[in-house]
Amino acid sequence: MSTDTSYAASRVNLILDYLKVHQKLVLFAGVAFQAIVLVSMIVMHGLPYVVGDRIVLNVVPVDPRDMFRGDFVVLNYEMSRLPPEGIPGIEPYHFWWARHANQSAETQDKTVYVTVEPDADGRHWHAVKYSTERPAAGKFLRGTYSARNFGGLLQFGIEAYFVEEGQGKDLEKLRNSQHLSAEIAVAPWGQAKLVRLVEE
Repeated sequence: MSTDTSYAASRVNLILDYLKVHQKLVLFAGVAFQAIVLVSMIVMHGLPYVVGDRIVLNVVPVDPRDMFRGDFVVLNYEMSRLPPEGIPGIEPYHFWWARHANQSAETQDKTVYVTVEPDADGRHWHAVKYSTERPAAGKFLRGTYSARNFGGLLQFGIEAYFVEEGQGKDLEKLRNSQHLSAEIAVAPWGQAKLVRLVEE
């Protein structure tokens, strides 16, 4: 046992000696790694704007209990609601007083893929299929389902639009009167980014 301990101690000393001799290289490698991670995050965030296709979605009214919040407007879409027939592999939404039976299963976030097609007007798009499996073809958005969200709504990362102070109420009125659309960029892998809001 003492031999093993001595061997381990010698290995540790060798590593420490190496780090002392090459501390500049180690420091540079650490900084470079952090820079690569940061750049990768920025690139992944902005990539849908560059390579994604632009589509337009109708914005639907929001529950009146979910009011304008500070410097951003809450957005809701028809495809955010689960279809009446449900989605295979996802438990139906239950209100809080009925969740205790399947609480562990319902609190797990699930990835949902929503296939979309153009409306008859040729401008807006609508959902035609919901699945927990990535579609093999067609245009789709990747969202997240969580029973923790009020009403079990799907989240796509395009539910908030940041505005200048004082402009939120006007957009909120357009939203609630269904005179507001959202232009979004959809990457080939389903990631969506909000580009702008359009008054109809």
